[in-house]
Amino acid sequence: MIQSRRDFLKSVGKVAVAASVASVIPMSGMAEKAEHPFTYVHLDPKATADRAYASFSAMGGCCIGVADAVIGQLADVVGAPFDGIPVQMFANGAAGYGANSLCGCIGGAAACFGVVCDAATSKELLKTLMTWYRESELPAYDGGKPALAKVVPGSVNCIDSCGKFFQATGITSMGDPERINRCACLTADVAAKVVELLNEKFGV
Repeated sequence: MIQSRRDFLKSVGKVAVAASVASVIPMSGMAEKAEHPFTYVHLDPKATADRAYASFSAMGGCCIGVADAVIGQLADVVGAPFDGIPVQMFANGAAGYGANSLCGCIGGAAACFGVVCDAATSKELLKTLMTWYRESELPAYDGGKPALAKVVPGSVNCIDSCGKFFQATGITSMGDPERINRCACLTADVAAKVVELLNEKFGV
C-alpha cells in the first residue's frame, strides 16, 4: 500500500520528536538499574552517630535520622547508587510510624540493612540489632546533650521504649524537650550500631 503524504509526515514528526528527546536525556538517565544489594563501604560509627543525632532534629525524627546517617552518608561517600535513594521517604517513621508502634530507629535500620545485604543477612543483622536494643541500657550517646535517663527498653516498640523513659523521669508528654532529646540520642546509638554490625559483617 502506498503511504499517504499525511501518514508520511506523521512518521517523520514522531522520529524527530524521539530524536529531540534523546538528545536532551543524559546518558546516566539511560543507565541500567543497579543490582541489589548495593556495595557497602566502611563507615565510622562515631561520625555516623553524630550525623544521626543532628539529622533527627534537622530532618524529622528517628527513622529518617538513622536512614540519613547511613544511606545518606553512603550517598555522600560513594555516590551512585545510594544517591538515588531519597532519605525523605523515611520521615513517616517518626513516633512509631505515627502510631507508637515499631520504633522508627528500627525501621530505618531495617532499610539500611536491606539496601546492602541479601535477605538472609539482613534478617540476621536486624535480629541482632533488635536484641541489642531490647536488652541494652540506652541511650549511651553523649555527643550532644546527654539524655535525662538511661533505660533498658525491653521492647522494640516506641510506646514501650518511651514508656520506660517516662517511668524513669516522670515525663508524660511526647512533646517534652527531654523526651525529644532522648530519642535523638537513641537514634545516634542505633545508627552507630548499624554500621558497627555492617563493618563487622563485611570486614571493612
